[in-house]
Amino acid sequence: MSPPNKLLIIMHNTSAVRPKNARSSEDLSKIVQISGDEILTILDKFETEGYVKSLIDQNNNRRFYLTGKGILKVCSYFT
Repeated sequence: MSPPNKLLIIMHNTSAVRPKNARSSEDLSKIVQISGDEILTILDKFETEGYVKSLIDQNNNRRFYLTGKGILKVCSYFT
């Protein structure tokens, strides 16, 4: 499975599916074992495509979560 697809599945499996459960790129990088720069590139592309959204938390860190469209994309991997 490609790293971008693996990233979406990991976000789904770690419940990063709403703002309160959003994950930082550093957290995701550790889990998926991809460099931080590559994770951000993938996440930025997915945000442009509507699969993820980002927010800035109270500590001024950018965090990411799956949108409904992103959840559907993950589900399509299993059908």
